[in-house]
Amino acid sequence: MRFLAGIIAAVVVLVVGALIATYSGAYNVAATSPDAGIVAWLLSTNMQRSVAARAGSVSAPGEFSDQQARQGYRIYKGTCVLCHGGPGKDPADIAKGLNPEPPYLPDTVARWSSAELFWIIKNGIKMTGMASYGAVHNDEEIWSLVAFIRRLPKMTPEQYDQMDQAGSQ
Repeated sequence: MRFLAGIIAAVVVLVVGALIATYSGAYNVAATSPDAGIVAWLLSTNMQRSVAARAGSVSAPGEFSDQQARQGYRIYKGTCVLCHGGPGKDPADIAKGLNPEPPYLPDTVARWSSAELFWIIKNGIKMTGMASYGAVHNDEEIWSLVAFIRRLPKMTPEQYDQMDQAGSQ
């Protein structure tokens, strides 16, 4: 019985502490202030687990075509490259002011399954600057974007520029 009372007391103290921190404004929410290590770990781990759990119901296509990748490039160029950059393309200034900083996709895309990438693009990620594109792009367009993003790790800056030139002709 004393053990249970101790647990309840600890929970009450944590809740009261969290409320005091919240209402006092003690936690700095400025984008220029990095999150404390434990906060960054909690947010990152929660995001990864949440995406994995929700993307489990998404059925990804077996293979992506060159046509899908070209269509995905057009979307990427118009909406994604500003924050995520691309081969030979630095992110725009706006991305450098986000916290957390948007990942450079050629380096990070391999960590995610195609279903997870689809889910992230469609639904966005709260408190990261990653918008939900499900309201403005249909599933076919989002899969095309996934098709393009999947190619980024092996794409050279020259290949990226060729896609740009091919799209403008």
